[in-house]
This record gives sequence, structure tokens and C-alpha cells, in this order.
Amino acid sequence: MPLVREIAEVIRMLAEVVKSTRDIVDAVNDGRKFLAAQYPQAKGDFSELLRQMEQAVVGLVDVTKVISGFRFVSDAGASNSAAATFDLVRFNDYVIAQKSDIATLRNRIRELKADCEKVRALRDKLDAMSGTRSWGSLFGLFGEKARYRSVELASALSNFYADDQRMISLFEQTLDLALHAMEEVGQALGPPGQANPANVPVAAQILGIYAVSFDKPQKELHALADVLSAARTALTVA
Repeated sequence: MPLVREIAEVIRMLAEVVKSTRDIVDAVNDGRKFLAAQYPQAKGDFSELLRQMEQAVVGLVDVTKVISGFRFVSDAGASNSAAATFDLVRFNDYVIAQKSDIATLRNRIRELKADCEKVRALRDKLDAMSGTRSWGSLFGLFGEKARYRSVELASALSNFYADDQRMISLFEQTLDLALHAMEEVGQALGPPGQANPANVPVAAQILGIYAVSFDKPQKELHALADVLSAARTALTVA
């Protein structure tokens, strides 16, 4: 059965990433003219910070796409036909391909950790550039409004983008759910080494539950990556 509790927890964490990052982007967009006028030397580092954040979000997009990208139409009334056999082969190929994608994505964890280290270095450099050297003071470079929320914004930045353990944990949990979904689908198709065309609709229904659950987070993360890219571009021309 689908892991309802685990799905809910991962979706909650993904939603937290989206909300926290949106808050950071809003602060950047609101204060970029102040930054350009008062601290132009910080624009390059902030642009790189946003780029690193964008890369992490794109990684989450790729992970959630493994689950949410599922779309399959089969003819349930043709379980003994050549068409049903073709459906089985096509569906099985899809499951095999997704397992391969999961293995590839796991290899990106080392890269993700390195990105978090870059975010920490940029965060510390920008904190120092603010002149106060206090934690979260980098957001003061965007003016009074961001300065007022600096601790909250710095916490949002550090919780996911500068904390490799938390980001890697989220990455791994989502991958684990994707793998569980594929294994559950494989079991629904038939016992090890066998598969029955008549089981395709049941297997598709199981995978569809996961796909529906992760459709909204995947779309929100994809939109977030676009927002980060746009903010980075606007920052460089401000």
C-alpha cells in the first residue's frame, strides 16, 4: 500500500522549502534597488547564492518528477489481447526506466552536499560584508524591511540550502518514496520474474496515487526554480 504518512511528511517538507524560498526571493526583489545603490559589490555574490539555491530546487524537481510524471492509458477490457501485452511491456519499461533514474539521482547527493557548502560560504561572506558580522545580517543589505526579518530569512536560507543534512535527507526521503512506488508497482504486475497483462490497470492505479500526490509539489518547485532564475537576472541588471 502507498506509504500515506511518509508521503504526507515529504510533501509537508517540500511545501516548507517552497514557502521559505518564496520569502527569500520576495526580500531580494523588494530590496534589490537598495542593494544596487548601497552595496553594489554584493550583487555578484547574491546572484551566485540564488543560482546555488536554484540548482537545489531543480534537483528536487527532478526527484519529484520521477513520481509525478506518470501518465498511462491501458485497455482494461483487452487483458488477453496483443494490445494488452504491448501495454504490459510499455508499462514495465517505464518502471525499469524510473528505477534507473532514481539510481542516477542518488549519485547527485555528493554534488548537492557541495552546493550546500557553497551556500554556507556565500552566506558567511555576505554576513561579513554587511559590516555587523551578525548571523543573518546579509539580508540587511536589502534595506530596512529585510533587516527587520533578517533572522527569519536567514533561518529559511540555512534550514535547507546551507544545511546539507536536511536537504540531503529530504532528497533521500523523496527518492525512497519513488523507489517504494516502483517496487510496489512491480509487485502488482506479478511475482518476481513474471508479469500478467491483466494486472496493468491495478499497477497503474497504484502508481497513479503517488503521481497525484506529488503533482502539486512538482509544479510548485518547477515554478520556484523559474522565480529564482528571474530574481537572479533582475538582481544583476538592477
